[in-house]
Order: sequence, then C-alpha cells, then structure tokens
Amino acid sequence: MPAPSALVLGGSGGIGAAVSRRLADEHAVAIGYHRDRERAEALRTELAEAGATVETVQADAATEDGVLASFDAAQKLGELSVVVNCVGGWDYPKIAELTAVDIDASLALNLRSALLVLRESARRVADGGRVVMLSSAAADVAPARQSTYAAAKAGLEAASRVAAKELAGRGVTVNVIRPGATDTPYFRNVTSPRAIEAMAAANAMRRLGTPEDIAGAVMLLCADDAAWVTGAVLDATGGLR
Repeated sequence: MPAPSALVLGGSGGIGAAVSRRLADEHAVAIGYHRDRERAEALRTELAEAGATVETVQADAATEDGVLASFDAAQKLGELSVVVNCVGGWDYPKIAELTAVDIDASLALNLRSALLVLRESARRVADGGRVVMLSSAAADVAPARQSTYAAAKAGLEAASRVAAKELAGRGVTVNVIRPGATDTPYFRNVTSPRAIEAMAAANAMRRLGTPEDIAGAVMLLCADDAAWVTGAVLDATGGLR
C-alpha cells in the first residue's frame, strides 16, 4: 500500500525543512518553496538518499495559482493526509510609517496564503487527516513594530479555528502551532544581535527555539493520538508566558 502524502508549504528552509524531514519518515512529501531552488533541491536529495519519496514544487503561496500547484503536486504522490503551512515573514515598520503597500504585502504573505491553504485543505485532505498552521508568538504578545505581522497571524489563528469546526465532521483536525523566537537563517538575517540576545533570555528555557523544537510540536498534532485535538493553538515558545 503506498504511503500517504504530506504537503509542507514553505518546506525547504528553517522550520519547514525540519518538518519535512520528520514527515518523510512515514509520508511521501511535497516540499513547497518560493525562490530558493538550490536549497529545496538539496533537501530533496538528502531525503531521497535516505529512502524517502519527495518532490519539490516551486510556487508562491501568496497566490491562488501557487497554492493550487502545491496541492496538485502533493496529491500526485498519494492520498493527502497531512498539510503543514510554514509560510510567513515579517519586517519592522512603525505604525505611523505604514503604507498601503506594506499592509497588502504582509497580509498576502501571512494571511491570504493561510486562507487559501485552509480552503484547499478543506477540499482535498483525506478523511481523518491533519492540518497544522504555523502562527507566531507575535499574535499574542504584539511586539512593537510588528503590527501587520501580528494582525495577520492573529487572523490565521481565527481562520484555523473556523476551519476546525467545518472539517470536524470528516475527522480532519486543524490546529495551530505558535512558535516563539526560533533560530533560523531568516530570523538571524532580519533581527539585530541585541534583539536576538533579549529574545533568547525572555522565555523560561533561556534560549532560542530550534527548528527541530517546532517540528516536534507539529508531529504531536499529526499523531493518531491527537485525533481529539482540533481548533487548538499550541504554544511552542519555551515558556515565554
């Protein structure tokens, strides 16, 4: 019997790559990426050499065509049983300096993409499947200079709870992981050393999270034992609160 398939959007770097590695143990995995083809292909090669069935799909998840292409690629690999949405990104505009372009770009990347993923999950994920959406601690703590990002991720959480109610009749669970500061290349590229030091000291564990920490939380919600957990937001911040 062929392995079920999983789709990881934003699945080639940082948290997404860690999730893809974990899912590849038991699933054929479609790894969605936007721009960095070399990184995505390196991950595909790594997992294929370990015996996994893996394909990459280049797509912009902020667009309808991109999300459709991602789901199409996953369904070609087998019955779609897991979707994990790791798409997102932020910058640091002050409220007083926001432009309509800033707002539209952030909402497209962080919220429109999530709504499109939830829609296609509702249409395509097999009965009893799992949908996991990545949010951010920003949706809760509302850091200064992250207004659009915090608003978009809060919207993602609300939409995921709605989807959980609508898909429950088919046994499909929809849950959210809310990571804190996580040590990825993207995080280090857009965050000052001083801010990184402060974030690492702010949680109970006194360190940054790792992509593997977040992937472990994702796998908890993908497990058979999580069938009664839906519409939940799981804090994965190392005890930030």
